[in-house]
Amino acid sequence: MLYPIFVRQGRSAKRYKAGYINRTGQVVIEPIYDHAFPFREGLAKVRKDDKNGAIDLTGNVVIPIKFDQLDAFTEGLAEFHVAQKAGIIDLSGNIVVPPRFKHISHYSDGMACIQMGDLYGFIDRSGNIVIPPFFEDARGFSEGMAAVKLGGKWGYIFPDGSSAIEPRFICERGMAGPFREGLARVALNGKWGHIDKSGHFVTSPQFDMAYEFSEGLATVEINKRQGYVNATGDLVIPTRYLRAASFSEGLAAVDVGTGAAHKTIGDACETGFINRQGDFVIEPRFLSVGRFKDELCLVEDEKYIGYIDKSRDFVWKTGWTDIGLSDPHHLLPPERNIHPITSIN
Repeated sequence: MLYPIFVRQGRSAKRYKAGYINRTGQVVIEPIYDHAFPFREGLAKVRKDDKNGAIDLTGNVVIPIKFDQLDAFTEGLAEFHVAQKAGIIDLSGNIVVPPRFKHISHYSDGMACIQMGDLYGFIDRSGNIVIPPFFEDARGFSEGMAAVKLGGKWGYIFPDGSSAIEPRFICERGMAGPFREGLARVALNGKWGHIDKSGHFVTSPQFDMAYEFSEGLATVEINKRQGYVNATGDLVIPTRYLRAASFSEGLAAVDVGTGAAHKTIGDACETGFINRQGDFVIEPRFLSVGRFKDELCLVEDEKYIGYIDKSRDFVWKTGWTDIGLSDPHHLLPPERNIHPITSIN
């Protein structure tokens, strides 16, 4: 496994170059890119001169750095954009679906959601339209179902296009969520909860917002504070945080701030990590964090950006750099390896 790093260039915190380190913090791909993203299915998106491509674990460019946009791979396929049109490329860099859609979602169950004009439908791995675009909105499949919107209401369909859960959810603050661990977030009468695959509420619609399940817990929000519910609907960690991220490898990032303005960057370092019992394992001292993956997590404080392990120690760090989103893959489905790929130690 390799991890993207961001090395400051000069005095400005917004100027940096990106490369990759291994698990021990050794730089194995020099920071030569304008931005770099986490590896997924053996490839990582990199950006240079406002164009995007992908490299493998040895640093070789597999997909030429020439696309206006390139998303992460799922099931061996990824969306790319050229001239504001979306197509699909495979892990070898072959164009599987020429750019002709407005947008294409991630692949799941061999299908992806597409947008044509103002309507949404679904294509297979070859780009053939298998469910015509007639939905008002839609998202990719997850655990055998896809969220779709008709008549202003969200429901779910099966891969053959038949209805799995009739559209009856009005999600004014967002969309019906994907199924994760057998449950999906939806709204009813202005409140959010979670349903199972039969459409029955498991966590009753009582929250101002709800998010996806991960490792048996899901973030929920009441009065602008967040906590966690379990799969039976019990609020097991009270809604006491400004932000509460999903669990990964037994830990979740939470922000203990009040939401008030801060005078310094140091004052804004209010994020730490809790375990599933709600106890702090890593005290709140970070400005921004990602998720733990293979025992490391990207973090930022007022002085450094780098990777910590679960003992709280920095494995690698450099001067603080403003890179934006620290966790770009957090909404994608769990990774599936398409073929064996040799790691770099």
